Amino acid sequence: MEGIRIGVLGNVDSAKTTTISVLKNNILDNGRGSARSLIFKHKHEQDTGRTSSINHTHVKHSEEKVISYVDLAGHEKYLKTTVFGLNACSIDYAVILVGANMGVLRMTKEHFKLAMALNLPIIFVITKIDICPENILAETIKNINKLIKLGYRKHQRESLIIESLNDLKYLEGYPKENKKYVPVFKISNTTGKNIDILKSFIGSLPKLFDFNQKKMIKNTLFTIEETFFVDGVGCVVSGVVKEGIIKIGDKLTIGPFNGSFKQVIVKSIHDNFRNSIDALSAGMSGCVCIKGNKKDQIKKKKIKKGMVLNNDLTKIDIKKTYREFLADVLILHHPTTIRENYQPVIHCGSISQSAKICKINTKNNDVNYVDDLEKPCLRTGDKSEIKFMFTNRPEFIQEGYKIMFREGKTKGIGRVTKVLD
Repeated sequence: MEGIRIGVLGNVDSAKTTTISVLKNNILDNGRGSARSLIFKHKHEQDTGRTSSINHTHVKHSEEKVISYVDLAGHEKYLKTTVFGLNACSIDYAVILVGANMGVLRMTKEHFKLAMALNLPIIFVITKIDICPENILAETIKNINKLIKLGYRKHQRESLIIESLNDLKYLEGYPKENKKYVPVFKISNTTGKNIDILKSFIGSLPKLFDFNQKKMIKNTLFTIEETFFVDGVGCVVSGVVKEGIIKIGDKLTIGPFNGSFKQVIVKSIHDNFRNSIDALSAGMSGCVCIKGNKKDQIKKKKIKKGMVLNNDLTKIDIKKTYREFLADVLILHHPTTIRENYQPVIHCGSISQSAKICKINTKNNDVNYVDDLEKPCLRTGDKSEIKFMFTNRPEFIQEGYKIMFREGKTKGIGRVTKVLD
């Protein structure tokens, strides 16, 4: 069964959770949050009406397609959680919601830049059009057009307002063959206007996240996003299968625990709809119940986001984990200069850990030098190969992994080029 993951972004009160609930449950909101209360995860979210964690909502679009909406926090103080969700959840598309009455705000622009940095296809959805005056709505559309033109100035893309099912014909082949437009939808969750158009478009989207098909048989790699302990069942981990197939009864390793791995056995597997299944293959997400042997007892508190399940039983040691690595990095923004010993929090897949810059490659033309000290430094727009070292513990990291860091106003992206023993 094909699964598509859509990251839902947007400022606070842009109706992200409400829109997801309307799309899932085929109901309309009463204007006071009746729809969103059906899918909120925590009590404090029910009380405040704001998402502070990463919520997954799965919708069975057809017998062959499941759409997973990843509801990401909109408040600035939860931005690190949003960055983690975009990196860890194997997102195919980014849907950015904009309240028609609020317009394009600072967090809207921040989410747009994050999605662009990760090279995600972007879809804009303007909500609350039923309570917005025409002149304010026109101003919001104008500002979205400006944002799209500025962000895609090198690719010469433009916005396309979708107001009917007939307009979807201009998006045939999106986003693989058709890269000319950035779709913009206008909806109302209380009147239901244009909800069917948005639902039809999302249902037609192809899966984009590229899982390694060559390693589907030889290797198994399951990235852990959440952990649970169920009474009478035991330890349960949820996440995505990046490579291979996981079956009931498989002997796997889990880790890293301070650089080492422990053996576990798969007791049961459930899909996103809590149905018991026999296996999960590459590209599928679900929950796996695991049990350690007498020697390697597994405790829920010790299992963290960023750990993996792997079928390589021959290397249950520190060789599978690395503390230092090289990465080609582009500095998207920094108010001054970045020097050696700077410590940003690195987001790499489901890994989120502070890492120190040990060395900046001085052979790169973009590298600058600090006045008389002649120490290499990087500024906004510079590219260089950087040697990083995780400050707390080694992690399971491989060549080719994308990395991102954001500290205050500092933003950077890159790709791991080499892991160091």
